[in-house]
Amino acid sequence: MDTEKSSEVSDTVMEKEAALKEATPENPPAAEEEPSQSTVNGLNSGGPETGNVTPPEEKPEAKGDDSSAKEAHESSEKISDPVETPENTKQPPVPENEPEPLAKSSPEPEPEKSAESVPEAEPREQTSPEPAAVQQPVDSQPPSQEDAEKGPETTMEPKTEAAAAPKEAEVVAEPEEAKAAAEPKEAGEATGTVLVTEPATVKVEEPKANEKPEDKGAEAAAEPEQKEDPTPASGSLSFALLEQQQTKDALRISRTLVVLRGLPGSGKSFLARAIGDAYQDHCCVISADDHGIKPESPSADGYKALDDAVVARCSDAAASTSVLIVVDDTNHTQDRLARLGEIAEQNHLVAIFLQTQTQWSRDVPELSKKSKRGLQEAQLEAMKAPLEEVDLPLFFGWFLLSSVQEKVRCTSMDFLKTLDTLEAFKKHLVDFTGKAENEVDLEQYFKPTGALHCTTKFCNYGKAEGAKEYAENPAVRALYGSAFELSLTALFVTPRTVGARVSLTDEQLKLWPADAEQSSAASLPPGSRAHITLGCAEGVEPVQTGVDLLEILALQQDGQQGEPAEEMELGSLTYYGEGRWLLNLREPIGAPACFSSFYGRKESEPAKKEPEKKKKPKCAIL
Repeated sequence: MDTEKSSEVSDTVMEKEAALKEATPENPPAAEEEPSQSTVNGLNSGGPETGNVTPPEEKPEAKGDDSSAKEAHESSEKISDPVETPENTKQPPVPENEPEPLAKSSPEPEPEKSAESVPEAEPREQTSPEPAAVQQPVDSQPPSQEDAEKGPETTMEPKTEAAAAPKEAEVVAEPEEAKAAAEPKEAGEATGTVLVTEPATVKVEEPKANEKPEDKGAEAAAEPEQKEDPTPASGSLSFALLEQQQTKDALRISRTLVVLRGLPGSGKSFLARAIGDAYQDHCCVISADDHGIKPESPSADGYKALDDAVVARCSDAAASTSVLIVVDDTNHTQDRLARLGEIAEQNHLVAIFLQTQTQWSRDVPELSKKSKRGLQEAQLEAMKAPLEEVDLPLFFGWFLLSSVQEKVRCTSMDFLKTLDTLEAFKKHLVDFTGKAENEVDLEQYFKPTGALHCTTKFCNYGKAEGAKEYAENPAVRALYGSAFELSLTALFVTPRTVGARVSLTDEQLKLWPADAEQSSAASLPPGSRAHITLGCAEGVEPVQTGVDLLEILALQQDGQQGEPAEEMELGSLTYYGEGRWLLNLREPIGAPACFSSFYGRKESEPAKKEPEKKKKPKCAIL
């Protein structure tokens, strides 16, 4: 009977030892640091005191470290309280939570016992196989001396590695006992894998990124910056002053004011930097942000400071350093556009108004994400409405560059001085004064009308007929801001206006509206009305200059040669009746100009008069 019981005990011990070896990958650091300790712990659950019935290959390791065996035995007693003693070898050791009959059953349910006995052998893994339960005992387990030196991070990382590759950990932990555990390995391996893999799946996610929390925070902070300040597509910079070399060469020697327009987040600052890079030392960028201007809540003091900075750059003193001045602001109202246009005109600069061309330039939800100001959609909508009101200017046209404006003005003044001294002119003086005996000073008679330009299309901010169609013309969009050279071929004078006739080239005719000559009764070719107004009589609008030119050309088309008056230094002078004088220039005047637009101030509406209240008659006391 003793022999049978001994054999049963031996079989039970071997099965539990094999099952415990399968569970050891759950704590590979302990196996690597103290191999003898892990071996003894593996035998504790099966009763290390069964000395005589232990297999031969297990004896050296069981006796290797008595102190370790005692510690492991004490820990197992605290957890499972086994009844076994060194002398009592007649009955097999059975844990409290396992019924005695199961020890004699078939070896199939033994893996379940071994899985439950894992906490008995290792107090660090004594809880259930769920992730949270496994981690808590690990923290409460007092670390060994080597674990204390490595710290908590060193203890956790090997567990993750063992969970990722449990089979490799088995070979490292107990290479000598691989053969002894071969038979129950199939059943025990599945159970051990469940214990290790399930909690490890949570731990693998933490070190998987291998990043510090600071790095993640930096990446999270970098993402909104990319949304706020994206790099616009290449098509967003399709402007003539950036792409055409002829235009760039012309603007580098002529003083120009570039006014950027667009809602916050639409790419204005990027466009301003692109212009600055293209013109380098010839360019100066003035940003509204530098003057504390918030477009959603404009400040009069802020705009005054901005305007003062622009005026300082436009002055003659700064002309040698910056010939291209860029104003980076939303400029979404007509008053702001008109004010900057006035500054350019007062300082003899050409103003170019550029609207951003990004795909999201009018997409309010997208602008709200991209804007660095953190504006709400309602605030952007409030700015979008006035911006769209002035999408189209008062008119388009060619504006003479500052380098040639003075030359043209001087030529016209010389012509007027000479004209009013000629006898032929004095004969028809009544056309100007109404009386033959009166004299006239043509220089004082005509008043200047502002910046010299040749109007192509009068839009009236989109209210004029055909204004929208003209603005959408591909040639107009592509050539806006381009530099041209206009050819002035004649000067003409009437009692109402004085101007210069412009002969357009085929390329310039692409920007000329087809209905420009419809006001004339005669069938004149396109471009016949092209002119530059040099002055107007008091009370006369500049638009009359084109009408006067068409009348002279209509007379020529009807075969009227006019009355030759005199040969002048500049060319031949002809009189066409009713005060119309035409000087055909021997050599056309070349006038560099830029195709741009003009914005004026809003016309003040007349104040409505309140109805007068009827006065009640006062009673007189006699």
